[in-house]
Amino acid sequence: MILNISIKNYKSLKEETNFTLVAEASKSKEPNVFLQKLASGKDEVRLLNTALIYGANASGKTNLLKCLFEIINFIKDSRLKVGEEINIYEPFLFAKSMPDTPVIFSIEFAGKDEIKYKYDLSFNQSDIIDESLTYYPCGQPKLLFERIVDNSPKSRIHSAKLGVDIKKREIEVFTNQTVLSKFGDEIPDKIISEVFVYLINIEVINACNTRKVSSLKNEISGAFLRDERFKQRMDELIVFADTGINSLNIKEVDEDEINFPENTPIKLKSLLYDNLKFQIAGIHDVYDKDKISGQKNLSFDQESHGTKTIFSLGGKLLQILESGSIIFIDEIETGLHPYLVKLLVRLFQNKRINSKNAQLIFTTHDTNLLDRTLFRKDQVWFTEKNEQGITDLYSLQDFSDVREDTPFDKWYMAGKFGGIPSLKSLESLFVENEAK
Repeated sequence: MILNISIKNYKSLKEETNFTLVAEASKSKEPNVFLQKLASGKDEVRLLNTALIYGANASGKTNLLKCLFEIINFIKDSRLKVGEEINIYEPFLFAKSMPDTPVIFSIEFAGKDEIKYKYDLSFNQSDIIDESLTYYPCGQPKLLFERIVDNSPKSRIHSAKLGVDIKKREIEVFTNQTVLSKFGDEIPDKIISEVFVYLINIEVINACNTRKVSSLKNEISGAFLRDERFKQRMDELIVFADTGINSLNIKEVDEDEINFPENTPIKLKSLLYDNLKFQIAGIHDVYDKDKISGQKNLSFDQESHGTKTIFSLGGKLLQILESGSIIFIDEIETGLHPYLVKLLVRLFQNKRINSKNAQLIFTTHDTNLLDRTLFRKDQVWFTEKNEQGITDLYSLQDFSDVREDTPFDKWYMAGKFGGIPSLKSLESLFVENEAK
């Protein structure tokens, strides 16, 4: 489970930006908090199962998620060749004093073994300049590996010093390759390889990206057909969401069952088949006057966008709950009624449903979610960008005059927390053009 994330010099996050899921001491809304054991049961920490981030358009709230997404994929996909640029290097651009300044990233989390880990990474356009992995097996830090940088101008190779628990030795990596990635596809290790797996399984989804949400359809359809328990839960969720569907009917078809136009290129046919191989239908009641007289299958192509989103996004969240994993979603409300978004959030705040303490973090513009009955102060975050283009990320917990029973939504819309667009009077708009 995630404890803390720190980012510096990534896009608008110029200064060190800290995001935490460690709960404050407040006893408010205890279902939103769970106890995470650490260090073989000797220590424990109270963590939040949900958090949300508000901010005006272009305020930088997405940058936290994008940085995490890019770094996870950078670790996961180590196909950069020697000498190639690190294309996820996107530093703050609006300060002359920061040429080639590194992006600095850090994440603290509790692994499946209930041990705390801290992974640090910093890099510029051409090289990784710092990297380390520390863990706390008995409550005290122990180094698993540390990158040793060769500052020779023409050097293409760094080394990594491994800790005593990894049979202390050194390995070599390219200057643009993470040490952690080596333990994902080249060097097996029972501790570090598990860290690699843990980090790359953190999900980061942009709900506005229709291609990504659509791609979840196949994943959810496959799970629906393979797993009877998941199938039952999906049917229950679809009915509970008041979609008008009684249950789902999903069929996987072979490629030769689809009538492609003649002379369709093989590569295109393969791409089209990937989108068509699962035929999904919702089963609806058919009425004779006011009585149910039967049922009818309605193709998902004819269902609403919201129903399709509940299937794809809701299905992914069910998977996260089942595995006790972590998911970040950008603009979760896209295509969904506020009540449905609240339903999805409450899944994570229900101790029975979220028995494995999965975590959901999301950005949103929907003030209906800024509900004091739904969230604690330490779960609500805001981003605000100053005139220099620098994003400030802060929590509702930072406001000393805000209580747990404060109407969060009303105060936010009144501008008391910041994080809203700063708009001028309409009287000043288009004045110059009209004068001509």
